[in-house]
Amino acid sequence: MNTVWIILASILPVAIVGFAMYKMISKFLENENMRREIEVRKVSNSQIMPQRLASYERMALFLERIKPTGLARRYTPQSSAKNYESILIQAIQAEWEHNLSQQIYVNPETWKLIYSAKNATQNFIRQCASDLGEDATAEQLQEYIITKSISENSPSNAALLKLQVDIQGNL
Repeated sequence: MNTVWIILASILPVAIVGFAMYKMISKFLENENMRREIEVRKVSNSQIMPQRLASYERMALFLERIKPTGLARRYTPQSSAKNYESILIQAIQAEWEHNLSQQIYVNPETWKLIYSAKNATQNFIRQCASDLGEDATAEQLQEYIITKSISENSPSNAALLKLQVDIQGNL
């Protein structure tokens, strides 16, 4: 029986020291992994953040460019309202396709809002053309788009606000 106590008395301190060492090494390795992850994030953020900011700037510019008032003023009315409607919708689509790659850097919820704003703007232009009818001229459509868009809230405004919120949250 004395031998069992002697063996236990010898093994117990070794086990306690071994367990304490294991915990210390484990905690050290855990802290080291966290430190490495933080460093990787820092490097990643320092490289990605400028691209992300540029992407948000481009999307803000896109949303400003597709606002009906500015869009109608930028393109001179030509021939019929139907032709002018087509020109404006093609302009929006061209802007969209030019900026499509920016979705990589933009928050997915914000991207959905931007996409919805694009579609809503195209639908707004179609509705304006429909309100005027087939016999309308391009000048009449331009004037109607400007007048109606001044009195209504632009579809781009909600998406622009979301872009601003995203940027403020990341700075």
